[in-house]
Amino acid sequence: MQKLLLHQITIKDSPIFKQITFSPSAHFNVFSGASGAGKSVLMESILALFGLRECNAQVLEATLELQGFGEEFKGLFDEGEMILTLTKKDKIRFFLNAQNVPKKKVQALFAPFLKHLSTKADDVIGVENLFLIFDSFCSSKDSKYKVLLQAYKDSFAQFLDAKAALKKLQEEALKVAELKEFVRFEIQKLESLNPKKGEYEELLELKKEISKKEKINESLQGVQEFLSHRSKVSHFLNLLGSENDTILNALNELEALCEQESERLGELENINPEEILNRLESLSALKHRYGGVEEALEYLESKKKELEKYENLDSILKDSTLQFESAKKSLVESANALKKLREKYLSSFKETLSNALESLKMPKAEVALHPIEEVESYQPFGNQILEISLNTVLKNLSAGEFNRFRLALLLTQSVQEKNQAIIILDEVDANLSGEESQGVAEALKTLSENYQIFAISHQSHMPSLAETHFLVQKGAQGSKIIPLDKEGRIREIARMISGNEITKEALDFAMKCIEGNQYKKS
Repeated sequence: MQKLLLHQITIKDSPIFKQITFSPSAHFNVFSGASGAGKSVLMESILALFGLRECNAQVLEATLELQGFGEEFKGLFDEGEMILTLTKKDKIRFFLNAQNVPKKKVQALFAPFLKHLSTKADDVIGVENLFLIFDSFCSSKDSKYKVLLQAYKDSFAQFLDAKAALKKLQEEALKVAELKEFVRFEIQKLESLNPKKGEYEELLELKKEISKKEKINESLQGVQEFLSHRSKVSHFLNLLGSENDTILNALNELEALCEQESERLGELENINPEEILNRLESLSALKHRYGGVEEALEYLESKKKELEKYENLDSILKDSTLQFESAKKSLVESANALKKLREKYLSSFKETLSNALESLKMPKAEVALHPIEEVESYQPFGNQILEISLNTVLKNLSAGEFNRFRLALLLTQSVQEKNQAIIILDEVDANLSGEESQGVAEALKTLSENYQIFAISHQSHMPSLAETHFLVQKGAQGSKIIPLDKEGRIREIARMISGNEITKEALDFAMKCIEGNQYKKS
């Protein structure tokens, strides 16, 4: 279940608000007030909380409920109630439950839950987003639709993998002769060097011994000269009547050591120092290139396997081609199954969207599905292009028409859970006729059953239908956000109709609006 719901918002030390806290309702929240009171600043603050605007206060804080976020955030945050804080001191910092969080991670976490209707955005009328709306609508009509949609997505991913693997092999096949020659050269170079594990360290030790050979030999001769007089030592000890076994045993051990070292020096005489130095130089270059002898041996094995693959490339290429053709066949089958079900619900989608547009005083929609003939041109959303027009292409809609079209899409989209997202609107009813404004207000009222809505209004229709009406009022100590009771709502709606000089006719009309809508609710 996906859910985002703001329970409380606090703003401290902004250009407009010194310190205010307010609790929005879970559904339709409307903000009104005189120009310059801070309505737009408030919306900027709410957007800043989610990293969508620059911070305009020293502290912004929201107590909220969040559920159903992406897998990449599992383990980092716990679902449920949390506190989102934004501070602006030496630099801007975001905190979730007192845990410092990067701005980009905040943006990514909340992006699926936010819908900000203000300026025209090309991605809204992009094919992928239109299919997102259409697919959601079809899923609400047929329980099999989600299964078919997921089957297509899986088939498309497998097709792309098979296509990429085949392309890589085909590219390798074109230059396989050159690659084989290069790999053979790499193997031959390493095998001719024939490095052994631990060889480099052993040769370094041997190099040290060779460098000390002359000094050791000179010292050895002196010791051997000394040992040639051991009979004199024995005679001396006998004259003294001293115990001489220990000393003589030590001399025997010294003599054995000298013989051993003499043999080793003889072996060193047979070693060519130049060969040792050359071998060390070769192994050192090997270590520099591969990181070590063991790494070089691992590289050698990998190259042997690579050569084996090239030798068997024809067979591998054939298998890869079969896998690609199989993936392609599966993709076409799943795409056609999805296409059939989409065409079944196309007219129903068109009717529902047109009804939503009509309620917003906009022309009916023309909706068509155009096939993509080439399998290689299939898209992540299917083998069709969804086209929607309203007497003109969507990119030619005015800003006001564009936002009303977005509301129509939201009305058409199936919503399975309550409070799945937040809709933020800044003066969406500006420059609209009374009839158009009424249509927008009624659309938002309907959407508020499934979305938490924050909207600025300059006309009477949205405040009349709102669940909660807040007055943004400018004062000497900064602006305030005041939740209005029935009497307050009537007076504010009357002010919006007649201006600061509130007339009896405006009050009577405002009362009829409020009481009429209360009657509808009951």
